[in-house]
Amino acid sequence: MVKRFLSITLFTSSFIFAQTGIISGRVSNKVDNSPLLGANIILQNTGFGSATDSEGRYEIEAPQGDYNLIVSYIGFERLERQVSIKSNQTINVNLELVSEAIELETYVVTASRRRERIEDAPAAISVISKAQIRRESNANLGDYIKGVKGIDFTQSGIDSYNMTARGFNSSLASRLLTLMDGRMANVPSLRLTAYNVIPVTFDDVEQIEVVLGPASALYGPNAHSGVLNIVTSSPLTTQGTSLSVQGGMLNQADTDLFKKMNFRTAHKYKNLGLKFSGVVLAGQDWEHYNPDEFEGHDPAFIGRPNLTNDGIDQLSINNPTNIGEEGSVFTRDMLDIVEGSDPSWVGLKWADNIAQNEFFGEPGSPRITQEMIDVAATDPFNRYFLSDNITLWGVTKDKLGWAYADGIDNDGNGAIDNNIDMGIDDGMEAWWDGIDNDGDGLIDEGDEKGSDWLNRFGSYTSGTRGQKQGLGNYKYDSKGNIIFDTNNNGIYDDQLGSDGLDNDNDWAPFMDPVTGDLWNVPNEPYIDSNGDGDYDIGEVYGDSIYIDFVGWILGLSDWGLDGVQALDSNGDGDYDDPGDIAPDADGTEGNGKWDGDEFTDLNGNGFWDEYDSLDLDGNGKASPGEHNVDEWGEGDFKMNYGNLPNQYKDANNDGISDYPDFRVRNIRYNFRADWEPSPDFSMIFSHGYAWARNINITGIARYLADGWIYKYYQTRTRWKNFFLQTYLNTSYSGHPETPTRNLATGSIIFDRSKKFSAQLQHANEFKNGKIRFVWGMDYFLTMPDTRGTILSDKNRTDLRDNNGNGEAGSPYIFNDRNDDTWYTKGEKYTSWSTNDQNQTQFGTPLDSIGIDPSGKTTYDDKVLGAIKDGLDNDGDSDDYIDLNGNNIPDYVDSNGNGYFELGEQVEPGVRWLGNQNFMVYADGEDNDGDGRIDENIDEGIDEASEDNRYIVNEFGLYYQLNWKLNPKWEFIQATRLDAHDRLTNIIDFNNQEYGSNYSPFKWDFNFDKTNGLQVSPKIGIIHKPRENQNFRLTWATAFNTPSNQALFLDIFVTRVAIFKVYARGAGGGYVFPRDEKGRASYFSVPDADSTAGTYYSYNSDNQILFYPSTDPRIEGFYGNKVLDLPELEAEKVSSWEFGYKGRINQRLFGSLDLYTSHYSSFVSPVTFITPIVLRKSVLETDYDGDGVINNIDDVVDNDIIADQEDYDTSFDNWRNVGNIQGITALKKDRSYTPPVVVGYVNYGEVDMWGLDGSLTYFFNLELSMEVTYSHLGMTEFFNPITKNKDPINAPRHKGSMKIQYNPNKWPISMGLNARYVDGFNWSSGIYYGDIKPYTIFDFHAGYEINDKVKVNLTLNNILNHKHVEIIGGPSLGRIALLRLTTNL
Repeated sequence: MVKRFLSITLFTSSFIFAQTGIISGRVSNKVDNSPLLGANIILQNTGFGSATDSEGRYEIEAPQGDYNLIVSYIGFERLERQVSIKSNQTINVNLELVSEAIELETYVVTASRRRERIEDAPAAISVISKAQIRRESNANLGDYIKGVKGIDFTQSGIDSYNMTARGFNSSLASRLLTLMDGRMANVPSLRLTAYNVIPVTFDDVEQIEVVLGPASALYGPNAHSGVLNIVTSSPLTTQGTSLSVQGGMLNQADTDLFKKMNFRTAHKYKNLGLKFSGVVLAGQDWEHYNPDEFEGHDPAFIGRPNLTNDGIDQLSINNPTNIGEEGSVFTRDMLDIVEGSDPSWVGLKWADNIAQNEFFGEPGSPRITQEMIDVAATDPFNRYFLSDNITLWGVTKDKLGWAYADGIDNDGNGAIDNNIDMGIDDGMEAWWDGIDNDGDGLIDEGDEKGSDWLNRFGSYTSGTRGQKQGLGNYKYDSKGNIIFDTNNNGIYDDQLGSDGLDNDNDWAPFMDPVTGDLWNVPNEPYIDSNGDGDYDIGEVYGDSIYIDFVGWILGLSDWGLDGVQALDSNGDGDYDDPGDIAPDADGTEGNGKWDGDEFTDLNGNGFWDEYDSLDLDGNGKASPGEHNVDEWGEGDFKMNYGNLPNQYKDANNDGISDYPDFRVRNIRYNFRADWEPSPDFSMIFSHGYAWARNINITGIARYLADGWIYKYYQTRTRWKNFFLQTYLNTSYSGHPETPTRNLATGSIIFDRSKKFSAQLQHANEFKNGKIRFVWGMDYFLTMPDTRGTILSDKNRTDLRDNNGNGEAGSPYIFNDRNDDTWYTKGEKYTSWSTNDQNQTQFGTPLDSIGIDPSGKTTYDDKVLGAIKDGLDNDGDSDDYIDLNGNNIPDYVDSNGNGYFELGEQVEPGVRWLGNQNFMVYADGEDNDGDGRIDENIDEGIDEASEDNRYIVNEFGLYYQLNWKLNPKWEFIQATRLDAHDRLTNIIDFNNQEYGSNYSPFKWDFNFDKTNGLQVSPKIGIIHKPRENQNFRLTWATAFNTPSNQALFLDIFVTRVAIFKVYARGAGGGYVFPRDEKGRASYFSVPDADSTAGTYYSYNSDNQILFYPSTDPRIEGFYGNKVLDLPELEAEKVSSWEFGYKGRINQRLFGSLDLYTSHYSSFVSPVTFITPIVLRKSVLETDYDGDGVINNIDDVVDNDIIADQEDYDTSFDNWRNVGNIQGITALKKDRSYTPPVVVGYVNYGEVDMWGLDGSLTYFFNLELSMEVTYSHLGMTEFFNPITKNKDPINAPRHKGSMKIQYNPNKWPISMGLNARYVDGFNWSSGIYYGDIKPYTIFDFHAGYEINDKVKVNLTLNNILNHKHVEIIGGPSLGRIALLRLTTNL
């Protein structure tokens, strides 16, 4: 058997070997025929292969057959050759390899705005290829870029991140120009880049190009620090259909599954290619709450707004007099009917929407009829339902003829349904929560409500008898609980004040009942002259009796009566023997009284005092329950919310929750059509759409973009060397029911902005390609439309006149009840433009100009600020039906008594305003049949000419010259000229006014007005010592024009003390109204001595200015002059750069960029513009009693602080009652308290230098490693406004490493990425802090199941290193993601 087996084996082996052949040859460099050692030669889909020896030779023995021979060698292009091996034959195949360009013959378009090899690009450029993107399963596109050298990447959510280059990152960074296929991919209204609404999918990205350094010479504004271009695949070159499904989990408690699906399909029909790609994303974001979000929803600061619209008079809970009007009480039966009602409501006053009696109600209001009573009788609560969702309760026969609420301003005073349900749901009820919030035993007392309560936060004001009424500084813990440092010991929420000990050492056994001073002795010290052990006040004069100070008669013995000499009868030295006469206490006689014992009058009241004992248990030390043991202020204040929640989720009470919600949703798609009928002509049309729901950080607050829609339309046309591109970007901030909203204040965002661009470029080559010349022009038109919710562009829709031609007689001052600085329907008017002393509603309009033919007085409409009230205030409208023919809008006097009575007919188009007052009103009808509706009503208000949506024009011309002096040297020169219509008048675009068009043929050029024209030159030289190596030296300047945000922002931010804070742009500068002496105006507040609500002139004799700080490192700073500030200029940078990129040897590639830059005219973070006016004594008080007092002029003008302790203490006192005098105003409008304004100014210069380097080493064709390192150094960046150093929001050191393994034998890939970021300071808007250093490891693995299906696994942050990348953002941990991709 064994012999037979061996025989079969030998026979089979002989047969097999007889079927083999040999292929051999030499592998060499095609350029110089040099041998290539270590080149890999394999027969595809077999295990046969070889490697070349030192002479480049190889030999492979394999079975006969046809094969695809593949040759690969690092630094050379891969070569494939079809070969046939025949049995028992040797064939010779020599192979020549072509040297490969750096990064595998990569072409880029971003560096020079034309296609070129990456080694020819005159800039520091990095490329992320589609192969790299396909190997990883990241959550967002930014994860592929975060390791690129020079890029500063900050992530604030699973699908929210921001990027810039070489420093100066921010929440709204705009210095790194981000493009998608050459289109500026930013949000039009603010010019920020929201990467999560860029309509692109992973499967559709061809490559991502990152150019570092100033690029304004080609790209103009916003390319301050570089350009990032996302290049997508063309359907003409990449066809097919792919679908990928991705799932993952964040390492946090109670999180949802992260789900994502990508789809791409592309097809080619002759010379037409069509492509559609899309992505759907859903998941739970990293949860994180900021202090401003806690504070913005804390009833301690906003009260409980729900108490102002619940229909209950909350004040009656603890107020037996019931402020709400009488006659309507909430009953127990109503609990099941009224949604949200509570048993505590039973017995309280209830809003029944009916006046108190037949004499009350809003003049002009409708009255209850018998028909309504009959209908209501069928309801158990006698309810009557109006068509406008108003319910009348208790409509019974006794209320016939009573006025009821109809949601209309019937008397024309602005207020709606006033004098109905009076006292119910008024503003102060928000503070009337029925809880003893401050623990003083009193409920809802004065200092628990409104400004009196808010002024206690951050204050250390002392109240009566030494008790501290200020609550002290505060902050929030991680769970959203407010905690205090009331005792100012630097420890928040300590347990002092509740431990039965005297922790602040203010206990004593005795207290002066007069002054409240504490003493260690029971009485004022005295000299016991008579040695009786008691203090003797002296005698009441008499011959034989002495009455002590309490009135007791001691006897008939004479104790030194006045006028009698002292006598020591026996000479024993005392006066207590019979016959002795004691002297007076002072040792003299004849002053008419006995002087008594001498004492020290400590309290200055002229009487000797004994003190009250505080040592209740007599143990001589502090004990629980004794005075100044666990008293107010010894420990930290504890806020009492009762059983109510400590967060109210609708901060502004608009019915929309604005508490942070971490559900992330995103839908994006992109459509593209490419048409290339000939090599000389091509046209591309693209359209993208993105719908996003996620949280974004701005410098003002975090915002929930709830259904934000971003769309673009783009066309690109190429004809020979000409290129034309146009695109339109649009924003839609979400449906009105779920708008984008501020997560701290609840304020909503309305954004319908657009950005249009047209770009033309022409490329030329001369002298056989040695000279390349590119020139072009760009035009950008930004058309913001935010209706005053982001920018100050609301004049067209603010219901007021803004250009001084408002209707005569109109109301023009109102009570800004909701404190938003805008008129809101329902707010009451307080003054009309009439000629009576109090400017009342029915006075004669001002500005009469004559008599019309009918005898009516006519008026000139020029009321600035006139409010749109829907009434014909100047009497010039005839849009009514004159039923009685008297040519006067009134009524039909049916009983002829000359007075209007209920039931008489009011003429159509006329409104009865109470008493005998009638006016034509806007009813939306053409009552007089003249074809016009509501004519001559509210003239001049919200007219088209008021439209102040700030159109911004930018036009640029550029060229770049590349001149190859010889094969090794190339010279580059580029220049760009840019005109921004807010910075220069060289071009009048003539499209700012109403009715103007956007035709460039309407432009006017003013070449004598070149001031503000931005010139961006660039010059450089490139040296190529050999193929695949490149040295370059460049000098360039760049600029960053002010964004719409910096120019036109107008948005509520937060509160400081009792003031609202608004961020406003610097368009036109900040100019203060002044009196005839040049003094700025300020608006007085209730704490001031002057009348609140009045404008006064700032007086530096007894007042100073205070600028609170948005920077927590400093409390604020003082001023003595109100300064006007100019409009912003462009930021500028001048930069030198030396760079190298190339192949160092056959296995090693590297790049190194050294740069130095000088920056100037920075646009500041938001800083306080309008100071608060304080009493001068806030600063100029000797708080520590050392005799040294600070002087405002020394502090401000000479930077001299005489007493640092007093200076620091002043910041604890500026909020105290009476110290705040008012707020300076940029606009005098008596309708509202002007807000504190924060804004933007140019400031500062800084020199920066650094290096960016990378090395890529190929161990072999399967294993490679790349490392990058960036260093950033700079001079101090001093902010002259805050007198502090500002950070640049970037680390000095950062680096990355990427190890990639792609074996040829197995269908797998693996990668390990590491990223280190050094710690650095962060400052962006209201967010300041320190970013701690962090190191992150990511693991990526892929497995190709077959040629149609592939699976990828990614573990981001493998070690779950919790870290924060942006202040205001969450702590990030590990994410596990799995992706399945199929190619159909």
